[in-house]
Amino acid sequence: MSRAPFPFFVGCGRSGTTLVRALVDAHPAMAVPPESHFVVALAPGRGGGFDPAVFVSALAASERFALWELDRAAVAAAVAGVGSYPDAVRSVFALWADRQGKARYGDKTPGYVVHLPVIAGLFPEAVVVHVVRDGRDVAASFVELGWASTAEEAALHWRLRVSRGRRAGRALGPGRYHELRYEDLVAEPERTLRALCDAISLPFSPAMVDHRAGAAEVARTTSHPEYHRHLGEPVTADLRDWRRDLDPSTVARVELLAGPVLAEGGYELSGARPSARDRAAAAGHRARWEAHRVSRRLRPARPS
Repeated sequence: MSRAPFPFFVGCGRSGTTLVRALVDAHPAMAVPPESHFVVALAPGRGGGFDPAVFVSALAASERFALWELDRAAVAAAVAGVGSYPDAVRSVFALWADRQGKARYGDKTPGYVVHLPVIAGLFPEAVVVHVVRDGRDVAASFVELGWASTAEEAALHWRLRVSRGRRAGRALGPGRYHELRYEDLVAEPERTLRALCDAISLPFSPAMVDHRAGAAEVARTTSHPEYHRHLGEPVTADLRDWRRDLDPSTVARVELLAGPVLAEGGYELSGARPSARDRAAAAGHRARWEAHRVSRRLRPARPS
């Protein structure tokens, strides 16, 4: 059976994925629910069986899934008799879309950017839409929200996520990966959305260009609505500017850490010439960040 593409909107946090969700959800045929997180978390291991009752119980226990506001009985009915995990996921997304009066569905969970092989393996019809934003703007936003203690730490996080997303995208091949630059979206919304629609086999709708009518509902169904206080405003390019928000020394260190990935994405480097102190500081940030990642991998798993 030929299925319509199942788009997965992914990317490093603070790259504009919530805005993309709002714009795509404004389409009369496409529903994008709150972040799922369960698609990867509940996926059975190799050779693992599927039990609909266990699946429904796990969803009911999820604080994230509570944001979908779907009745447990309705979810159970939707997956009753379903024989596989991917079909159960499709059924839950289809239930959400039906409640919105729409025929198609997509997923917006940014963190799946590091799980694309899993997504692609579960869903042959998956099309990954990787939303990328200038890592210097992302770093400034991370620091403002307290998601990172320094812009350098945030830049390393951005570099890892963007690099892994692109590498997985190249492995997926043509037709299953589409990269969307945030800067293109805010500069030329219609042109960028038309290209996105082509990638996911969705006829363009002018309703997508103005997402404001549904923005409050999209923000309400995020885990932190306060992070999206500008979502209801017109799409604009001047909400954040790393040239204004980061001092020159910080820019130099961020570019030392993430410069090649910035350049690969078409982002022009500032031309800042890092001092010896900047180079030493950047090296220290990289060493601490790598050590932290290693310690997390070696940390014993919590008993279930």
